[in-house]
Amino acid sequence: MDDIFFTQEEKEFFEAVLARGLLQPQAFFWQVLRFALALSLRMDGMPDERYGRPKGGANRSNLHLEQLTGRGTDKDYDDAVRLLLSIKHQADLFSSQAEYVDLVQRHFRRGVQAMMRAWQPGRDFHDYLLDELYFQAGTTGQPINDLAAVPSEEMLKQGLAAIGVKATPAGAAVSGPRLMRFPLTLNGVEDFDRLRRGLEDLSFTLGLGSATVSMVRESGERRVTIEIPRPSATWHDIRWADVAPILADRPEALAVCPGTDVLGVPFVFDLAEAPHLFVAGATGSGKSVCLNALVLSLLAAKRPPTLVMIDPKGLDFADYEGCASLREGRVVTDMNEGVQLLHAMVDEMENRASILRQYQARNIAEAQAAGAALDRIVIFVDELADFLIGKSGAQEPLVRLAQKARASGIHLVLATQRPEAATFPGLLRSNIPSRIALTVQKAADSRIILDEAGAENLLMRGDMLIKIAGRDTRRVHGVRVDRDDILRAVKQSGLNL
Repeated sequence: MDDIFFTQEEKEFFEAVLARGLLQPQAFFWQVLRFALALSLRMDGMPDERYGRPKGGANRSNLHLEQLTGRGTDKDYDDAVRLLLSIKHQADLFSSQAEYVDLVQRHFRRGVQAMMRAWQPGRDFHDYLLDELYFQAGTTGQPINDLAAVPSEEMLKQGLAAIGVKATPAGAAVSGPRLMRFPLTLNGVEDFDRLRRGLEDLSFTLGLGSATVSMVRESGERRVTIEIPRPSATWHDIRWADVAPILADRPEALAVCPGTDVLGVPFVFDLAEAPHLFVAGATGSGKSVCLNALVLSLLAAKRPPTLVMIDPKGLDFADYEGCASLREGRVVTDMNEGVQLLHAMVDEMENRASILRQYQARNIAEAQAAGAALDRIVIFVDELADFLIGKSGAQEPLVRLAQKARASGIHLVLATQRPEAATFPGLLRSNIPSRIALTVQKAADSRIILDEAGAENLLMRGDMLIKIAGRDTRRVHGVRVDRDDILRAVKQSGLNL
């Protein structure tokens, strides 16, 4: 049977969108569901079994593929959908109807669940769709044409000549996971200014499309390094298994590794010294994978911290349910409960302050050394915008934690797809100096995150700029985290069911 099934709650959501979002209560459910399919197709990975056919026959709703994909009608998109899914998941869905129906079922429900978490009655539904399906798609950060040539010294020489820059090689070119690095000695000071102003023209001359060349100032007289992105087909993805071993026996209190630097060397920093972190990037930039890399890093420690996860969409952290290090073994997806939990963390902070005074300790490290039974706590809040724009009351406890929680060993990791002044207000900005910017649409978004431009020129797929308090901004290529990596880490940490 080629029906696609949905829960009663999902059906009620369709009705709410039609009546209060599109203002067309007599319209058809499939109009909402086609948006949901488009949203799911833009997400990474395959929808898992959570999004399969729901149980409970009496409370289910169903639509036929004829309604959803137009199969057998004048506007038949079924073959197009089947082809998209076949390419995305590298499977021949034309030869297996059952596999196709199961997969499209999962995609529809994954998209619906994402919409249910992101859109609330009262928010203009058309603006929501523009943000999710159009503006977030953007044109920034698109990979270089795979047919483009791998950058060479001769290509760079010709490109520099085209913009009037004179330079000589200062060493051999070095190939990183995604970039070629060319060390140069500029002939004169005026060449530095020409190069700085001509980077966009140089990118165009080299045929990089939307990707851009970057320049790094080096120590030494008139020394710079030019970084040129390679065609995406030549990128070397770094897997989680490649970097996990370097986290063993680290001296840092909360060592985390979101990826490697431009030369492929794992980039590790201490979240305890950060001491809080703001992570932002457009849809498809790799924000969710970056968050997972941070979580897996913490779980790899000999003494993992207690994790608190608040995820209004209920998608990115779902696989951590039952993890022994997770507070109460579950992810909080309800906004009101999430705000209550943040207030509880403020109470925990105040209680810990009393314990520190008892041990005459200035911070948790000194208290632990004196015998206090305190573990560090890391609070992950995904979709920060939903909390702050919705006037949920979350800002007050978040600001208090950002201001005072470091000494008591409580750390924040706040994430959003919408880096705006409203979603990262001044009191949070001033108390969260460490930031990770993945690819964003425009320079203004980059400045919201980093206080500087640059993230608009990144290459998607986990390419990021990391600015840790007291350190220079570093470019990092994110590791690839698969679902199996998460499930393995959760299993190794033990289960709290």
